[in-house]
Amino acid sequence: MSNSTESILLNPGERLDYFLGGALKMIQSQDYFSSSVDAVLLAHFMTIPRRSDFRLLDFCSGNGIIPLLVSYRTQAPIEAIEIQAELVTMAQRNAKINQREHQITFHYGDLKEFTVEHHLRFDAISCNPPYFVVDKTEALHSNPSVAMARHEVTITLEDWVKQAGRLLKHKGRLYIVHRPERLDDLFDTLLRYHFSVHRIQFIHPKPDRNANGVLMEAIYHGGRNGVRVEPPMVVHQTNGDYTEAMLEIYQHG
Repeated sequence: MSNSTESILLNPGERLDYFLGGALKMIQSQDYFSSSVDAVLLAHFMTIPRRSDFRLLDFCSGNGIIPLLVSYRTQAPIEAIEIQAELVTMAQRNAKINQREHQITFHYGDLKEFTVEHHLRFDAISCNPPYFVVDKTEALHSNPSVAMARHEVTITLEDWVKQAGRLLKHKGRLYIVHRPERLDDLFDTLLRYHFSVHRIQFIHPKPDRNANGVLMEAIYHGGRNGVRVEPPMVVHQTNGDYTEAMLEIYQHG
């Protein structure tokens, strides 16, 4: 912690984590699902212009890590929606300690019910959703907040893809981080709701390991122009240290 103001903002069980070389401070809690490398990589993967007339919405926003990371690269207003009230409050506090409360608006609610007027549709939507289908034969995490972050307890893949189509402008872009084992579901659902996949990048934990994550950019009513598969993102070296590429992202976004 760098000053007493930040100390006052922390509740029991909370800590401050730092991103962007220390420029971005994030309140995180042991009681909730913490921001992961997936969110950092999704924010880096997104193509967002600097101009202020661009509109961005973040689904499943948690403590606000993706809007906050992106806010350092654009003057655009950003909105975000999260279903857990405590995380919305934490996200608002994170915006305040980073002087981003006038740029980012956090909404509390179910994104399936989130609506805007047609002229206020978004240019881009980001989504770091729950990855796993609920399996009735397997127990969920004992912490309900963590269970909701990991499993499709309150929202399914089809729910958020369908809602993205309702909220994006024509040719708007949907940015996703997910698991490779859900690629069949992702391609099928995106196609059914009139999205075309434009870019893909696989995430590998180490150089000799299979991909355990995938970043995707899909365009609403984007036509069939082919999919660009970008060079893989490798998070750790064989010895466990971050790769140079990953260190650069943590330092500069």
